[in-house]
Amino acid sequence: MRERLTVDGKQPQSVVVVSVKAAYMHCAKAFMRSELWKPESWYDRATLPTLGQILRDQLALADSAEATDRWLDEEYRETMW
Repeated sequence: MRERLTVDGKQPQSVVVVSVKAAYMHCAKAFMRSELWKPESWYDRATLPTLGQILRDQLALADSAEATDRWLDEEYRETMW
């Protein structure tokens, strides 16, 4: 299976196979009330925490959120392109 999931000559180190026995949709009424499809109902992205802030808070990292954001940005640039 690892061979089948090779991308750009890079084979994954591991593969997780998940079998879904049941999947439940949320109440349609709640989805309609959320107005998820209306951009004017979305939060301003500038008010949302960065990934560095989320990771710092959730993992109790010693580094600042800014340092974590910089590290993530560097890693993405090195590994993604």
